[in-house]
Amino acid sequence: MTFTELDNALADTGRRSLASRLVFALADGLDKNQIGLNLDEFEKQSGYIRTNIRSVAAALKESGIIEIQYYDDSVPENETIVMGSVSRGRWSKQHYCLTDTVKALLKRQA
Repeated sequence: MTFTELDNALADTGRRSLASRLVFALADGLDKNQIGLNLDEFEKQSGYIRTNIRSVAAALKESGIIEIQYYDDSVPENETIVMGSVSRGRWSKQHYCLTDTVKALLKRQA
């Protein structure tokens, strides 16, 4: 992937500023040795509403920019298990991380 391809993918979401903010928040997280960022944390730090975040995240996933995983919100935080698919309906919360391709482009490895 090139920076131009990344830029095009961000623009294709229809919400470039939110998409950029999510990608850069994930890159900053890698710099802090964090694997990813969950929807609730990103909503708090960005001020964007979760409906828009989910929409942009889905578009970024389709473009191969991020991966979306899920965690069960009904278990204590210290027992959180990240899953690859929604298995608990509304109790499953989204967790975002950059794909290896984007990590390599940004020269960040987890």
